[in-house]
Amino acid sequence: MANSRKTMSELARLAKVNVSTVSRALNDSPLVKPETKAEILRIAQEIGYSVNVAARNLRRQSSETIALVIPIKPGSGETISDPFFLEMVGAVSMAASRRGYDLLLSTPEDETAIAERRLLQTGRADGLIIIGQAGREDRLQAISEMENRIVVWGGLQKEAPYTLIGSDNIGGAEMATEHLLGLGRRRILFIGDTSLPEIALRYEGYQKAHAEERVEVDPRLSLQIGFGFQVKEVFPKLTSLIKSGLSFDGIFGASDALSIAAMDALRQNGLDVPNDVSVVGYDDINQASMSQPSLTTVSQNIAEGGELLVSSLIDKLEGKAAASKLTQTNLIIRQSCGANSA
Repeated sequence: MANSRKTMSELARLAKVNVSTVSRALNDSPLVKPETKAEILRIAQEIGYSVNVAARNLRRQSSETIALVIPIKPGSGETISDPFFLEMVGAVSMAASRRGYDLLLSTPEDETAIAERRLLQTGRADGLIIIGQAGREDRLQAISEMENRIVVWGGLQKEAPYTLIGSDNIGGAEMATEHLLGLGRRRILFIGDTSLPEIALRYEGYQKAHAEERVEVDPRLSLQIGFGFQVKEVFPKLTSLIKSGLSFDGIFGASDALSIAAMDALRQNGLDVPNDVSVVGYDDINQASMSQPSLTTVSQNIAEGGELLVSSLIDKLEGKAAASKLTQTNLIIRQSCGANSA
């Protein structure tokens, strides 16, 4: 500690200012003129002076860290390697870095311990970004008193006691289904777990598009895939559906991973994509453009989502209001629907 003070004193002497001015400059205080601050920082770099970040953050009562919480349901088979999770981690990490925050990744599996509360109470993170609501209503309610330090990615719900950021699930799904109906597909299979808030909203959009086109929805054309996005269930369940003789000429998968797995199952059962079955997904993960055929999908603008999650959380940490928001969804047309041969 004495050596650190001596170094700051030396820095002040070289910059021809007092120690308090050096301290303010190193803490980016607006009370120090920009040119003075620049000179102090130049000399600090020149003499190898480094700020004791831990001590500074302790004084500020800030860790300058955001925790990104990706809950993994025990026994679900989900992992952090899910393409959507990886892309969201990248988007949030870049947005946090641009604002001077580090990112702490947490993947709690224990359903009884509230890991989120511990992250905040121990000071390891200033605030939390939680990805997903499914099966977590009780946990989110349990930390609702910390709402001013939490933002959640998920399906927009009016009654939610926390700030929600997500895509326009209803509008995006409606757009995808309208596209398939516009291609003349009339028996469109929906694949996804409608017990999840986001997927339920996507199914609502699927139904809305049918209603607007006055096409009846066959309730049998809904393939429920476990808890979440259990890709491994797609092949056996879709194969069983095909062998049952139930006809369908289109598929709207609630995620790209589900849709890509569905295309593989279709091929292995002798069906051609898109000639026999048109396929559309949701997310626009990187693999969507590289699948065979390339996947038509709904982009929920993950990069924009990462920006909104971080900016909303920082607003809350600064005592500002942060309303729930939706990212814009766009239909990306590729080969799997049959509307584009590129």
